[in-house]
Amino acid sequence: MGMRGILAALSLAWTGAAFAEAPVAEPTLLELSLLAREARMAGDHAAWLKHGQATLARAPDHPDLLISVSRALAANDRPDEALDLLDEAIRRGARVDAKALPEYEALRNRGRFHALAARGLANRRPVSPPEEFLVVEDTTIDTEGIAYDEDTARLFIGSLRGGIWQVDLEGNMEAFAGTESGLREVFGLKVDRERRLLWAATSVLPGPIAAEPKKDAGLSGVFAFNLDDGSRVRDCWLDERPVEHGFNDLALAANGDLYVSDSAANAIYRLPPDECRFERVIHDPRMRFPNGIVLSSDDSKLYVAHIEGLSVIDLASGRRTPLAVPGDAAVNSIDGLVRDGNDLLGVQPSASLARVLRIRLEEGGAAIREVVTVSSPPPDGLSQTTGVVVGAHYYSVAGVIDPEVEDRRARILRANLR
Repeated sequence: MGMRGILAALSLAWTGAAFAEAPVAEPTLLELSLLAREARMAGDHAAWLKHGQATLARAPDHPDLLISVSRALAANDRPDEALDLLDEAIRRGARVDAKALPEYEALRNRGRFHALAARGLANRRPVSPPEEFLVVEDTTIDTEGIAYDEDTARLFIGSLRGGIWQVDLEGNMEAFAGTESGLREVFGLKVDRERRLLWAATSVLPGPIAAEPKKDAGLSGVFAFNLDDGSRVRDCWLDERPVEHGFNDLALAANGDLYVSDSAANAIYRLPPDECRFERVIHDPRMRFPNGIVLSSDDSKLYVAHIEGLSVIDLASGRRTPLAVPGDAAVNSIDGLVRDGNDLLGVQPSASLARVLRIRLEEGGAAIREVVTVSSPPPDGLSQTTGVVVGAHYYSVAGVIDPEVEDRRARILRANLR
């Protein structure tokens, strides 16, 4: 789970602002993407290509980056290389109207470009697009996380402005926990059926470079609420400022261990049962902006979605292994991640994908066998962030992308899984 816009920051063809990072000797992936964007906006095609290629080297199968560098190559009069990368992006699922992009103007008389443009448009065809289950009339609720309690058939949704709401399957919505509980921005939510708790990851995620600094940016915590009466049971904070943390998604083990992704610090933490002591499982700058996380069925492995792709962490050793991806697939920049039987489901809200995907793993869960689109696209102008499986349906939260759009109402969407 994550703030809408962070994933679009990589899409240099559609980009928004990137997130600030502490200066390091070598530019980070997001810093490089911002440099490429600035060069593109300035019309400096050579610098766009230079920084774009450096960004793509960090995530070589990312469709957004493939399209951006393809455009930069075309702008630098390197048509064959541009078409090669456009071909790879489309093969990996990119939904792109290539003829609408000005850098390809000089390629329009090429038969290969016309064939690729047709395939890019074919990828834009709807696949079981979600329906609007609920339109949230209160425009002050900026929805992000979602969870489901099977025992009471309630959905829970979190707000980036603080607070948690509950929604029944008839679409009736009411407050569950407000800002008076101490919640800040609410990201991941997880139901603990056995202990009758609702867990929430809350933080003040560091803001975009162009924005004013947020008060308390880098503060993160995890809260637990009684599912039956909404009372706060636990609140555990991690505050090491000026070192910034950004808790995001949650995974819950059968023994009560809680895992949380720290998107700002490129890390995963574990919170033991009945303690307020965060143990770092892994810190890895090559696992940029870890977001959705989910445990294997036996709780021995943790799957982590990050900008570069999908990794699996062996919890006994702490070893991280990036999962190899088939040549016709992409698992980059997944936001919400959940398990559906032996498969993983994720949301890819980036500009060139805008879909819910099913990730089928090989036996043993150490490799990806196949990636298929479950649902795409969301309604016009909306971006999905996270979702949850409820029987044969996938419920997800979605918000408005364009800050200039007056209708700021968020939605809960529902798509068929079977």
